[in-house]
Amino acid sequence: MPGPAGLELPVGNAPAAHLHKLTVPEFNNSLHDLLGTAAPVAAVEPDLMVNGFATIGASSVAPSPGGVELYESTIRAATTFAFADATHVASALACVPTATTDMSCLTRAIAAFGRRAFRRPLTSEETTRFVGYVTTIGNQPGSSLFIGLRHAIDAILQSPYFLYRVELGAPSAQDGGRSKYDGFEVASRMASTFWTSVPDDALLDAAQQGALDTPDGIRTQAQRMLADPRVHRSVSFFVDQLFDAQRLSQSEKDPMMFPTWTDTLRDAMLQELELRFDNAIFTDKSDFLNLFDGRTTFVNNELARFYGVAESPMDMFHRVDMPADSPRVGLLGAGAVLAGHALPQRTSPTARGKFVNEMLLCRTVAPPPMAFPFPDATDTNVTVRQRLTAHRANPFCASCHGVTDPIGLGMENFDTTGKFRTMDNGAPIDASGTLDNMPFNDLADLGGVLRKEAVLGPCFISKMYASSLGRIAINLDAPALEQLAMHFTAAGNRIGDMLVDLVASDSFRFVEPSK
Repeated sequence: MPGPAGLELPVGNAPAAHLHKLTVPEFNNSLHDLLGTAAPVAAVEPDLMVNGFATIGASSVAPSPGGVELYESTIRAATTFAFADATHVASALACVPTATTDMSCLTRAIAAFGRRAFRRPLTSEETTRFVGYVTTIGNQPGSSLFIGLRHAIDAILQSPYFLYRVELGAPSAQDGGRSKYDGFEVASRMASTFWTSVPDDALLDAAQQGALDTPDGIRTQAQRMLADPRVHRSVSFFVDQLFDAQRLSQSEKDPMMFPTWTDTLRDAMLQELELRFDNAIFTDKSDFLNLFDGRTTFVNNELARFYGVAESPMDMFHRVDMPADSPRVGLLGAGAVLAGHALPQRTSPTARGKFVNEMLLCRTVAPPPMAFPFPDATDTNVTVRQRLTAHRANPFCASCHGVTDPIGLGMENFDTTGKFRTMDNGAPIDASGTLDNMPFNDLADLGGVLRKEAVLGPCFISKMYASSLGRIAINLDAPALEQLAMHFTAAGNRIGDMLVDLVASDSFRFVEPSK
């Protein structure tokens, strides 16, 4: 079903409430926010990616038996560190009890920690049980107060109420019986969206006071959360998913053909993307569309040398503006996009075009048929363009390659590592192409053409919408997405403003979108 600006949305059943298993970044950030940033956090089971997003996969997956063991060992190591001495304990608890008989502080500490970890107040039964762990274990021969505390906190962090975001909603008579998330569930959703972590006390206090029951109350907290440094983690997490950091991290290049390719260069390329978005949202507060034809980026010295721009006296990421005649323009000129969607020895206009279609324009590209014999790609006497032209001559291939290749060929002036070049197999590169019948000559032109695509903003909104809600946007979401897109355009396409609109929307506050 067409959504805003022709955005295609799949037909789907009415959304249902889900438990959301913590994504790996949510788990890691939550442990650090609860126990202190110095607490060691080992690797746990990888996230399931659905439609490019771990947050969507987390709504439909449970840990395997091996994953449960990883949670246990990781949490145990983190709590062992956090309760090793009084200094560490003070960074984790609201107060430090002096003995197992210090019931006032003990109860306060457990209740405050549990409220943040469970994203809601503990019941009296839960508080009694966890305090009982402290006193029972802490009073055993050879044990201590801190050992008892560690076991109690360990139990809280291994509970499903911590490892899952429990957001189920309940029918609201004041809203015509629609299923509505309560204030604590809204706080949980906001903390996941803005901080990729647990709520802080201020957000939970707002929930307890009923301030998150209204859009205006949510907006007030959203503005506060946008100003908190923790928001930068969520921006990086979203960008990593949108631009397929997992694929980039697994990208290998032939070391004989591309000796300048290194793991550190690959990491720098990903950080460049994160910093570009971070700058657009929080520093420049600029138009989202500027990211596609703008020349401002961020590099460390290794990436600066790779791009051919100025290095910094101190090897740290710094802001640079590409020269006016530079062929490397906008996000499509970023090394992470070019290298992440290419092969070990050559470029892949098909993969690059597929990325633009699916993640930036929200168009589905069908997978290749399993039984089809792919043409030989080892002929060194032809260019990639010539090879793909022959490939598209086959009607069986043209339906998909006719969508991906004309876009991806616009990036052919950049090799598989993202390095600028002018020749391919001894022939001058032709980087011209078309996007929806709009011609372009090279990547710089492509960025300008892409910026004019009416669906570009709505597609981005739908990706952030799906990531925040933990489910794919469907036809029932069209009115909500239409409204978000209208506000986005009216406010100058500023991502921060759109995020505030999103969390204050009915789609975020209710289980099902409004009809």
